[in-house]
Amino acid sequence: MFKWIAGGLAAIFSIRYLSLLQKASANITSRIRVRVHKVNLMGIELKAMVQLQNPNPVSLRIQHPFVRVLHKNKLLGSSIIENRLIEIPENSQKDFDLHIQSAGWLTLIQVLGTGVVGLIRKGDPVRIAIQTQIISRVNGLPYEQTDTITLQL
Repeated sequence: MFKWIAGGLAAIFSIRYLSLLQKASANITSRIRVRVHKVNLMGIELKAMVQLQNPNPVSLRIQHPFVRVLHKNKLLGSSIIENRLIEIPENSQKDFDLHIQSAGWLTLIQVLGTGVVGLIRKGDPVRIAIQTQIISRVNGLPYEQTDTITLQL
């Protein structure tokens, strides 16, 4: 009889803890800033500063974030995929600096147009509306955040 009671209590506490982790995964907050790191012969290298915040009373295990930069739903560049788990303690945040290599000048011409790429090559100021996607896993659950920001070149 004692085994049944102990097993039932363990099941209740396990379900409660797993639901708390799932709720905590939904409450995570992310911020992203993108800036031009350098312009070279291969294309444009961007730098993304990603901040993941955990406002929950439990620590979270997060897959290293993967960032995609899009313009009108066409890929401009992406970060490197890293198979690494990161622990974010309760009520804290973690910052990541990610390098994003563009797809190359030919793809940039196809996505942005020759006029915009010409301005970039000359060094003239250009403002482009881009979408950023942060893709990760939080406690084994998929996490994706998409933001629209203005990139100033």
